[in-house]
Amino acid sequence: MGIAEDLKALQELHDKGTLTDGEYSAAKAAAINKGTPTAPVTKAGRKSRVGLLLIILFGVIAVIWYSQGTKQTTQLIASAVHAPIQLMNEVQNVPAHSWKAVGFTTTYTGSVAINIHVVRGNPMDVFVMNTDQINNLKANANVATYTDFDAQKTEVYDRNARLQQGTYYLVLRDTSLGILSAKASDVSVTIQLNP
Repeated sequence: MGIAEDLKALQELHDKGTLTDGEYSAAKAAAINKGTPTAPVTKAGRKSRVGLLLIILFGVIAVIWYSQGTKQTTQLIASAVHAPIQLMNEVQNVPAHSWKAVGFTTTYTGSVAINIHVVRGNPMDVFVMNTDQINNLKANANVATYTDFDAQKTEVYDRNARLQQGTYYLVLRDTSLGILSAKASDVSVTIQLNP
């Protein structure tokens, strides 16, 4: 039987009341779908679809790994072989008559090179301290610093000294009042760890 004959037989059964409206609709849809030719899926077609999906999957994984893990992976490898690592390369904004503590971590004991350049604004006081000194800094109490990194009222700063593996703060302090000076300063900071 062809589709036309199937549909005619279903209509007759529906007209006699043998099939309900719901049953007739379902049977009609099944008869039409049965008669619709479908393209056969070959092995080559399946393989090309699977290959395309794998390429897309690897592409997504590569993008995620590159955007999320490259910096950490590079630092991990550099730490293991004690290769030079750039810990920071950014511009900090420091308002007048304030300070900013920027944290950095040395992943191995080595020589730390800190380069600072005031791009726009006032000269800075610069020092490096342990993280346990932050409360003293907030309370304006005496702060224990690494004297090799201390500088006052500088616009260009280039220091290099050894630090143990650990976490530290680089403090940028603007002691100007912002009245006859800039209200804020943009400071370029680069920190590199070398063996």
